[in-house]
Amino acid sequence: MLCETLSRLEADEYPGGLWYYEPHTYQPYRYVLGRVGRRPLVCIGINPSTAQPGALDPTLKSVERLANANGFDSWIMFNVYPQRATNPNDMDKTPDRALCDENLRWLQAVLAQTEPTMWAAWGTLIEKRDYLPGLMREMVALTREKNIPWVTFGPRSKKGHPHHPLYLRKDSAPEPFDVENYLNTCFE
Repeated sequence: MLCETLSRLEADEYPGGLWYYEPHTYQPYRYVLGRVGRRPLVCIGINPSTAQPGALDPTLKSVERLANANGFDSWIMFNVYPQRATNPNDMDKTPDRALCDENLRWLQAVLAQTEPTMWAAWGTLIEKRDYLPGLMREMVALTREKNIPWVTFGPRSKKGHPHHPLYLRKDSAPEPFDVENYLNTCFE
């Protein structure tokens, strides 16, 4: 299945150029959305919104702006849970394991074809569902295999959660982030 996913990870032409967008049509879930490049800033949020190629929401406009301002050649958005919900309170109470597994396959495919920097950007939303920290650990395990660096932008919350992209200053710069220590400290 991973080989099939890797072969399907191709850029397609959408408004504004070449994009990664899966699935290619609007669905109640989204695995990946982003611009094609070799050295992307890979942003990890909690759950996708209605954004799609050529129609970015304010959060993704912020992701794009910060990637460009900090020397990345592209940006890619993933989420801990792929269900689209404009309100995180509407996320599934119990995770759909098939969606989670497919989400991990797409992340692994992107990691195999790029030289990414991972951006922890979920804010306090990671507290919305009990299953989110466990899913985050699965994503982190994929990056650990390849020694991929993690960063955050902006101040962290009182509990140590990384800042959400929507509320960052235009001149924000990435700072190293020990994501495994964060998960072990905040969610034991």
